[in-house]
Amino acid sequence: MTTLQVIGISGLAPPPHYSRLARVLLIAALLVPAWRASAQTEPGFHERVEARVLSLVNDFRAERGLKPLERERRLDAAAEYFGGYMASAGRLDHEADGGTPAGRVKKRGYAYCVISENIAYEYSSRGFTAESLARALVNGWRESPTHRDNLLDPDVTQTGLGIARSEKGEYYAAQLFARPFIKGAKKGAACRHAG
Repeated sequence: MTTLQVIGISGLAPPPHYSRLARVLLIAALLVPAWRASAQTEPGFHERVEARVLSLVNDFRAERGLKPLERERRLDAAAEYFGGYMASAGRLDHEADGGTPAGRVKKRGYAYCVISENIAYEYSSRGFTAESLARALVNGWRESPTHRDNLLDPDVTQTGLGIARSEKGEYYAAQLFARPFIKGAKKGAACRHAG
């Protein structure tokens, strides 16, 4: 009964200090989701997530004595396209667009010896910060044996990243792992260890 009176349901006015506190809490509750939503749509959000993903992946590789990956513009273009395609189609599949990772990078002029791809989907009704989204993506890949193998492949040297948000607020990510074709190297084992 006391609680009902304090919140004003019984028709009694709440104490003055309560109404100030209630207003502050209400405003804070309304602003936090709005801030998270605006943070996810502000310019540069996807780029910050991608940069953080690369940093986390390279940290993971370094823990195992592996060299860091460097971003490559054509791989970025292929990953950005595919992340956007999956987000618009609402479909998480390496062949969602009817193609393959190899075909997507070839279309962008990248000749490879080694190519692999990690994809992911993340959603939170509360939204994400760039840090929390990047960590969710990388942690998911680290916990999956095949994705983990791609992260820790000693034969890859370059990467491309693409993060896209669907109209429903779902995030789709694509990360490509590659080693470029080196003139004079043969595809297969020689190519994997060339350079």
